[in-house]
Amino acid sequence: MIYTLAHIGYLSLFIGFMPLLVIFTFGFRYTVLIEARVATERRGISTARNIWQGKIIGRLMRSGNVFAYLIFRAIPSPFFQQRASLLGDPAVPLPLSWQAWVITPMLLMYLAVITTLVSNLVIQSVR
Repeated sequence: MIYTLAHIGYLSLFIGFMPLLVIFTFGFRYTVLIEARVATERRGISTARNIWQGKIIGRLMRSGNVFAYLIFRAIPSPFFQQRASLLGDPAVPLPLSWQAWVITPMLLMYLAVITTLVSNLVIQSVR
């Protein structure tokens, strides 16, 4: 059982790097398009764009900001709508394909991290 869980954890780490490549290359193109549409002056997305620029870590941080914005604006609660408005304009219509290029790789990356952590916790509890 430990052997199987160790392989699951190892493979999830390896597979978790693939969404990172998408975030840094193809997905970032859509992050920039979404930023251009929803960014308002003195909001979180425009501030992050100015601070982080376009290097590797900056691309990850900016994609994370846009991911949070998209998730917050999709939740119909007034609390989350307010959080989305702190990042950008939640009323701006966005094509679903643009949203998918940002949301899917980020979710896959988070899923890989969670899978690695859970498999490690189970291995530690079995010992």
